[in-house]
Amino acid sequence: MKEKPYTLEDYREDVQRCMCCGLCRNLCSTSDLTGWESGSPRGRMQLIKALLDEEIQANSYVATRIYSCALCGYCLWRCPSGVRTTDATKAARAALVEKGSYPESLDRLETDLIKNHNPLGLSDASRTDWVKLMDIQNLVPFKEQAEFVYFPGCVTAMTKTGMEIAAATTSILNAAQLDWTILGTDEWCCGSPLTLSGKVSYAKDFAVHNVEAVRHIKAGTLVTNCARCYRTFSQEYPRLMGDLGFQVIHITQLLDDLISNARLKLKGKLPLKVAYHDPCELGRHMKIYDPPRRVLKAIDGIELKEFPRNRNTAACCGGGGVLRYTDPESALKLGIKRLGEVSNLGVEAIVSACPTCKLNLSEAVSQAQLGLQVFDITEVVAKVLD
Repeated sequence: MKEKPYTLEDYREDVQRCMCCGLCRNLCSTSDLTGWESGSPRGRMQLIKALLDEEIQANSYVATRIYSCALCGYCLWRCPSGVRTTDATKAARAALVEKGSYPESLDRLETDLIKNHNPLGLSDASRTDWVKLMDIQNLVPFKEQAEFVYFPGCVTAMTKTGMEIAAATTSILNAAQLDWTILGTDEWCCGSPLTLSGKVSYAKDFAVHNVEAVRHIKAGTLVTNCARCYRTFSQEYPRLMGDLGFQVIHITQLLDDLISNARLKLKGKLPLKVAYHDPCELGRHMKIYDPPRRVLKAIDGIELKEFPRNRNTAACCGGGGVLRYTDPESALKLGIKRLGEVSNLGVEAIVSACPTCKLNLSEAVSQAQLGLQVFDITEVVAKVLD
């Protein structure tokens, strides 16, 4: 098993398969922002090929292009040749880090992760502050063993907008009478920012710690709100550790199952026109499109609208690929651009299923001064619990 999940040489065949057809460019969110051919998926593949063939050396020009990607996976889905574009880009970032050519902001990110086990620079002890700040001390169980482990993730547990999601999820898990607990201060960041940024040296340490913490509780299932945590546990951890020994599910899958089997009873009516935003790492990367839509349709009063670009073609909100760390201005622009798609839909709120999407879209709403609300799907469900 590899200590490092991404090695550039492993993607030589992928970049050779790139036909330079340009189909990946049409709806690439970040390519529109940069305007460079070298900032498009096709252009990045050619840069990666040149790095592999030693036709160019690692430098700031190359790094700017490789890190301009939000790793949303649109090109991965669109490529007729099956080029593993997003993984190749992660491998290129790891190679650039080894050569010392990468955005300086990633050094602070790595330091915060190694020292405090989260990308926000907060202390380990603050991991469970959401329980007290949301005033739900009597509702969150701390058990030595449980059937379910609830893994909020860093954004959910450590930001104001995220804590609202954690509180809503607590209500849902209790209403369904599940046997659950949290890891508390034993929860570390899933480590995704390390693999996404190319700072992969410590990625396995995070995987081992979290997996052992879940195994210690003897949980059969880990459930998380975070699309990134879900993808990381499902895709990245097995690359580093093999079989985890427990099931990993996203909260939308759990909600869909609980509602369809009448284990979670919804009461009352919520008259609200909403558009559902597909998180990139939940949708294109993990193919979860229908569960969140079924959940929203099960709520009496919800009128569900679709973005013009939805499911496989959904535009990135700007929160992915560590873009918020390397280029926060572009991340915000992508969020504002995404919101512009609902201008003719007459919706009152955007609903997503990822705390980072909620965070970035909320900031975009504030910046653009739009009269929209932004909710996580758990918050909507919590409003109509019996």
